[in-house]
Amino acid sequence: MFHRTFVLAIAATVVTIGVHCDMARASTICGDVNASDSLTASDSLLVLRAAVGLESNLICPVSTAQTLQTGQSRCFDTVGTEIACAGTGQDGEFHNGSEASFKDNGDGTVTDQRTGLTWEKLSDDGSIHDKDNRYDWAGAFTIKVAGLNAEQFAGHGDWRVPSQFELFSLVNLGATWPSTYPPFSAGCTDTCTVTTCNCTQSSRYWSSSTVQDSPTFAWGIPFDGSYSIGFAKTARNFVRAVRGGS
Repeated sequence: MFHRTFVLAIAATVVTIGVHCDMARASTICGDVNASDSLTASDSLLVLRAAVGLESNLICPVSTAQTLQTGQSRCFDTVGTEIACAGTGQDGEFHNGSEASFKDNGDGTVTDQRTGLTWEKLSDDGSIHDKDNRYDWAGAFTIKVAGLNAEQFAGHGDWRVPSQFELFSLVNLGATWPSTYPPFSAGCTDTCTVTTCNCTQSSRYWSSSTVQDSPTFAWGIPFDGSYSIGFAKTARNFVRAVRGGS
């Protein structure tokens, strides 16, 4: 009887704490509060620590359907002159959506704590993670991602090429060259490794999404602006692998 009561108490605590954790706007209750991609005893321990008032970092990844902020904080008129944002109705005035939040996992990966996606970091060391490696679309799957999964990169074998919308979640419209967030453009120097830096080229990255009305093309993103564009699948573009998500 005590065992059942204790389990129910934990469940009730998860419900209470889960809906008040970092992403209270999530449409479902957060159970994987340590973002490990699975429900484990460590999740329960974190929730119990929070329930008794001890410091706990509860993370609630949300669905990729959650609207994200674009990163813009400046406003411009029709001739490109910067103006005050107040009263313009522009993106830079409202910052609508969820603010970006990333965690470097220390193993060559970065987790987006808003989407729940875990991204491969890119290096400058000549390895499979090197920022200069280019692939045609087929090679993105059969060479790059297959290689990561064969070596169980960061302890996982479910790496994949991101969809176009997943890839676009790394675009920061308030940044240029590259148009991404600081954790994806950090410490990139000659010979840096996947655990010490994260490089992003101001150029074209593949997604796994085909252009439906031109199926010899696939969608990609050039991180120099940034925008969506279709590339011939024979083109050679960069690849950043991803895993997880909602």
